Amino acid sequence: MRLLLDENVHRTVVTRLREAGFELEWISETSPGALDPEILARSDIAQFILITNDGDFGDLIFNHGLPAPKTILYTRLPHRAAEQTVTCLIALLEAGVPAGQMITLTKNGERTKPFPSGAHHG
Repeated sequence: MRLLLDENVHRTVVTRLREAGFELEWISETSPGALDPEILARSDIAQFILITNDGDFGDLIFNHGLPAPKTILYTRLPHRAAEQTVTCLIALLEAGVPAGQMITLTKNGERTKPFPSGAHHG
């Protein structure tokens, strides 16, 4: 499982995921300032589970036809809830994340939306 964390993911989430044994790439370390379309244009994007706090990725895939990652985990939990966020992410990742969809994490649970027909994903 390859994880790609957007620049806006809290450092605590990154650290805790690494401590839990997940291998990940954090955009803040590898491509700071990269725009969302540039991230989705990566030749290897379909291999990643993208974790973000940014709903623009969904818009770019659903409404503009940009390439999709394997899955998007979109967290709408506040930065001050970094420990809650990482606990939810670890539970979800350990349970197995299905490909081809955007999973939104909120204080009320999860919502799942399949990528549009024809979206390129892993």
